[in-house]
Amino acid sequence: MDSQMNLDKELKIYMQTIRFLDDSTDDYFYLYDLANDRIYFTEKICEKYPIVSRKEGILFSEWSKIVYAKDLKQLKYEINKIVSGKSDSHSMEYRLIDRSGSKNWVICRGTVLKRDDGTPGFLIGNVSEGAVRRELDSLTGLWNGEKFKEDMGCLKKDKGYLMILDIDNFKNINVKNGREFGNNLLKMVAMVLEEKTDYLTKLYRLDGDCFALNFPDKTKEAVIEFYNAVKEELKSYCTASAGAVAYSDGIGEDSGFLHQYAENALDRAKREGKNILAFFSSEDYQKSLDWIKLQDELKESVRHQCKGFSLRYQPQMRGKDFQVYGAEALLRYESATEGLVSPAKFIPILEQSGLICEVGNWVLKTAVKQCADWRKVLTDFHIGVNISYVQLCQDNITEMVLDTIKEAGIPGDALTLEVTESMELQDYSYFNKIFYEWKRHGIHIAIDDFGTGYSSLGYLKSIDVDEIKIDRCFVSRIYCNNYNYRLMSNIIKLAHSSQIQVCCEGVETEEELTSLQQLIPDFLQGFLFAKPYTKEELEKLYMCKESLEYQERVERERKLYQISTIEEKNVTAENERDEIVNIVEGMDEVIYVSDIDTYELYYMNSAARKLTGIYEYKGRKCYQVFQGRQLPCEYCNNCKLKNGKIQVWERDNLFFDKHFVIKDKLIPWNGKMARLEIAMDTDGR
Repeated sequence: MDSQMNLDKELKIYMQTIRFLDDSTDDYFYLYDLANDRIYFTEKICEKYPIVSRKEGILFSEWSKIVYAKDLKQLKYEINKIVSGKSDSHSMEYRLIDRSGSKNWVICRGTVLKRDDGTPGFLIGNVSEGAVRRELDSLTGLWNGEKFKEDMGCLKKDKGYLMILDIDNFKNINVKNGREFGNNLLKMVAMVLEEKTDYLTKLYRLDGDCFALNFPDKTKEAVIEFYNAVKEELKSYCTASAGAVAYSDGIGEDSGFLHQYAENALDRAKREGKNILAFFSSEDYQKSLDWIKLQDELKESVRHQCKGFSLRYQPQMRGKDFQVYGAEALLRYESATEGLVSPAKFIPILEQSGLICEVGNWVLKTAVKQCADWRKVLTDFHIGVNISYVQLCQDNITEMVLDTIKEAGIPGDALTLEVTESMELQDYSYFNKIFYEWKRHGIHIAIDDFGTGYSSLGYLKSIDVDEIKIDRCFVSRIYCNNYNYRLMSNIIKLAHSSQIQVCCEGVETEEELTSLQQLIPDFLQGFLFAKPYTKEELEKLYMCKESLEYQERVERERKLYQISTIEEKNVTAENERDEIVNIVEGMDEVIYVSDIDTYELYYMNSAARKLTGIYEYKGRKCYQVFQGRQLPCEYCNNCKLKNGKIQVWERDNLFFDKHFVIKDKLIPWNGKMARLEIAMDTDGR
């Protein structure tokens, strides 16, 4: 009884303290009698939350009814630690459901008061809404960016994954549907994220349409499964990209880098098409750092009159006689720290940063001035300069180009501006106005890398150009690719019919040159003739007649011209062979081509393959396939065939039980004469 009286006395004192504190703050103070499982509050908390403050207190089970279900498991775990004596204090953020059904984040703190015997007696503390309000996002109810930064500093000994998730094209969604729609979408996404996570996962809205999720003690597979579930739930409303990074898993950096790593992975997900989850890659991150470092270095170079930039000049040859027509100016960059940097690496940085405008102006002025000097020796020398979409969008681009050639003192027709495919040229009328003004002054317009990227035959209808430069991918091994050969032939014919010149880029072998000669392009460019040269190298090769380099170059081009002329006849024969194949493939007659000496089959048309049932025929003998014999036919007339004459004869074929009228003729095939046989089934059996 004395023990109970002492307990009641303690309760009375504690409750007086709680009432006093309740009156002086917005927090809700409580006393939890651990031995009797009773929680005591003042009446103030009952105004907002659906519980009843009774003199005898409420059971923990009653308090549990207003705790958000996802947080309850963790709360019970924390309370069990208090009751069992494993913890002397309590501090936990969780959600309570108020009388309107809304979720409210609170932080519940408490300190254990022990009995004389050292066992836990009471937990006394407060439930505060105000302490967490500044850390909450007012729109979604999730934790905000400030809370995210605070929590990221507590991950050093933890293990798990951090994910950054972003709604794709959210700005366009807002513009199209209005801000209210966008806000409702953000709230819905927050709700979906919360539904798909467990109580251990913390959710944050960082800013705009960007969310962060911390998955402690989760595997990569679980993170993927979560993302796929969210993606499926949202598919009717929007798509979302995400980047994730594992922490305390070999990365080695402190938690301050995690956000940066996850954002780097998110950027990659966006670049790779959106609506996907990408995981952090240290290699990709290093590339991003290198990109930023190089961009800073390029900016510094531009500030110092394009220091580190230089031009190389790759000669362009006339297709009819291999005489030099001019050269294309190619930009190079030498980094102070990395040495020579590939154009494929630095040009995209220039374009995306806008530096391409200043660098492009420098290229144009340098190349045009050089062309003016060279025209003193080669009076008809032309210069080609690349100009990007970004440059074309400059307000003063038309006047700038015209002023540059005027200042250099060269005619407009000495300059070809090559439009690069960094972006699609959609506003044709705008660009045609610029091109028209340039063309009025004689400047030529070329489409570079024709056939790749966005460029296509549609350009020839929409943009007024003078030249197309066919990309290396169509030139490569054209001599053994009938499709590319026919495609190139059609493109060149179409261009010429529209008074558009054609330059074939990337010519590297004699075989490619020989095939291209049949298609009659206007210009040729590639390593077979010349690589990109410095100013001094080009002058030795093309202008200093007394130099050894000049004489060797002339001799090399003379031999190339001779070879291409000799090979032209062979190529014509091969083209005829291909035409024969195209024609006879659909004929009903049985047709085949074989070696007149070895009897080896070179070709069988569809009817022959169908008759014999043999489709892998190369290397087999004609008498094996068509007569079922092991030795040549004794009546074979190979030795009787003569150029230009057709042998006609009839014979029963016992192997197929058919009677054929047969026509034989010699034709060129693979550089030698071969037998063409056409067999017509006279009785249709």
